[in-house]
Amino acid sequence: MVGGRETGNETYVAGLLDGLASLDRDFEVCVYVEGPRQQSGRPHLRLQPLMSSSPWIRLGLDLPVRSWRDHLDVLHTTYTAPLWSRCPTVITVHDITFATNREWFSDRDLRVLSRGVPWSIDRAARVITVSDVCRQQIIDHFGVPADQVVRVYNGPGPAAQRVSAADARAAVSELGVDAARKYILAVGNLQPRKNLVRLVQAFMQVAPMCPDTDLLIVGAKHYRAAEVLAAAGSVGGRIRFAGYVTDHQLASCYELATVFAFPSLFEGFGIPAIEGMAHGVPVACSNAGALPEVCADAAAYFDPLDVGSIAAVLLRAVSDEGLRQQLITKGFERARAFSWQRSANETLAVYAAAAGR
Repeated sequence: MVGGRETGNETYVAGLLDGLASLDRDFEVCVYVEGPRQQSGRPHLRLQPLMSSSPWIRLGLDLPVRSWRDHLDVLHTTYTAPLWSRCPTVITVHDITFATNREWFSDRDLRVLSRGVPWSIDRAARVITVSDVCRQQIIDHFGVPADQVVRVYNGPGPAAQRVSAADARAAVSELGVDAARKYILAVGNLQPRKNLVRLVQAFMQVAPMCPDTDLLIVGAKHYRAAEVLAAAGSVGGRIRFAGYVTDHQLASCYELATVFAFPSLFEGFGIPAIEGMAHGVPVACSNAGALPEVCADAAAYFDPLDVGSIAAVLLRAVSDEGLRQQLITKGFERARAFSWQRSANETLAVYAAAAGR
């Protein structure tokens, strides 16, 4: 995952490893990575090179052999377990939208997820997921015993780190964005689940009333991205697409944003919302999925299926100074509730339970 531009999945793995490295406890983690053998330089983490970048070789041969050769107590993967393992397996399943909302996925992704994930859930000693909403869905949909599915909240991504206004202006300008203008920021790959078409339509309603405010969308093109680009075509230069950006560029986008908009039809957790709060940006987000659970009273909510609802909340978040200050204050407080050190401690407890210790 790490280095593969896997966005939320990559943030999860990197964040969990950072959290594990920070703990003052007695354990060791073999981290299987692509590339030559190298030293991690961090406590608890020992890097081991994978045989191949192919997921078929990794899951079918490499990790099974490592589970035996490296005397593992537990083997932890995301979404898909190896074909076999000499030790108990733990899998992290961020959400099961591939099963509940098949229309959001390409045929290829559906084939891979629909076959691999249920099989892996059935064989895992423990399943980690990232919100109570997703935990209950996994229990209900797959019939997994409740004590085998554990909710461990994520921490913030690296883009939550503050940057100076001057550095932020320089980084945003490099993306072709006018740093002198206000903008509503949205972060997410261009795909149906992110609901960006309705966000664009809502912005069209807001734009005449906020002539000094643009819309900036950060995220790579994915399944059905053309629909988002087509929806934005009639607004001229008021909507910008930055594509995939670095952590520093993303932090800079947050730092200068007037509002962070998160219109997703479903999020298993919603790391970008926490990142926005950490930068002191008022968050306006969907009332669907785990976002109300994660954001609590630190966000202004809208119905993601109602363009008028999205537009009304965005307009308030841009123009109502009292609401803005309330969201900023509560956002800072809410962001502090999540950390990768806490996630790592809770994940270690899952490992111990899976290993019977």
